[in-house]
Amino acid sequence: MKKIAILGPINSRGGREIEAAFIADTLLKKYEVSIFSTETVTDNNDLYLVNPNISIYTKRKLIIDRIKAYFGVKVNYANLQFRSLAGKKNKSLKKVIQQSDLIVIIAQLTSNYTKEIILGAKENNKKVVFRTTGTIPEINLKDAYFSYLEYVSLFINHSKENSKVFIDKGNYNYKIIDQCVFKENAIINFQKTKTNPIRKFYCASRLDKNKDIITVIEAFNNLVAYKDLELHIVGDGPELDYLKSKANNLNIKFYGHLDYDIMIKTISQFDCLIIASIEEAGPYNALEAALLGIPIISTKVGAMRERFINDKRIWFKAKDSKMLSERILEYSTYDTQEIKHIQKHYIEIYNANHSKETLAKAYLETLSLYL
Repeated sequence: MKKIAILGPINSRGGREIEAAFIADTLLKKYEVSIFSTETVTDNNDLYLVNPNISIYTKRKLIIDRIKAYFGVKVNYANLQFRSLAGKKNKSLKKVIQQSDLIVIIAQLTSNYTKEIILGAKENNKKVVFRTTGTIPEINLKDAYFSYLEYVSLFINHSKENSKVFIDKGNYNYKIIDQCVFKENAIINFQKTKTNPIRKFYCASRLDKNKDIITVIEAFNNLVAYKDLELHIVGDGPELDYLKSKANNLNIKFYGHLDYDIMIKTISQFDCLIIASIEEAGPYNALEAALLGIPIISTKVGAMRERFINDKRIWFKAKDSKMLSERILEYSTYDTQEIKHIQKHYIEIYNANHSKETLAKAYLETLSLYL
């Protein structure tokens, strides 16, 4: 059985980890697959959500590297070491590459270790498929520094919007494969069957600056006079305490981190998802909402414009709390017929373009070309 190594900063909670787990689980149907995180895997991570039996290795911190870092000496990334989470088995980056038939990177173009992984694969005559995450920065791929990217056989991106750097500045092979919801059956059980007025809005994500939840809070602070409008914030992260301190509307409620099944059950009781992100590739939570049949208000971030290409009503300008407030009030006026139309339309979008079956087939067919 051929071996595939998935490498990248796949170590905590979020879309990258869920996507890596889904890809690994899909490929396990035909290949031997392991995930090697180039960062230390945290105790709280999403890597086992899809399949608890996935083989996962974490970055192994060598004493000599710690000493070098303490004295400001640059560590040689090519000496990267991994340790199995299931036991005491250790592997070097060199050994991982040599023992694999295909290298799959899941990372940003500028993530640490990607250059060393690609050059190591080139040296050992192994092909590399690069699944990009996050918004691809406006970099000059013709710059000599990025010459190593020429050794990547295929880039897989979430959207055409996130592929501009390849179209404009380089002759690179790329393919569009968006995301799917990995627990479809669980979500389908909570699909909207009743049509309630849109009163309960929510955000569900890691609470960091890129998600810009502060703009949503400011919008609801502006709507304090509307006692029937609520904001529910699900998730944790570095911005949690700051966001709580800025919430002046008593109808803003924080839930912290919820286990996935509980999170889905919770958000299924709300009426509208708000995505205020400044940058990200997906986002993943939009697909959860679409499959649930929940209306969405969003910035034009990541793949959102391509996912909801014909829906002009959902957009607001990033960091514009006034415009978001107006959009919230508009949604709160929708009647039963309008809401039913949105619910049906979103579920159709998901089933047509984002089902697990569709994406699993895309990954298996695509990666088989490089094995």
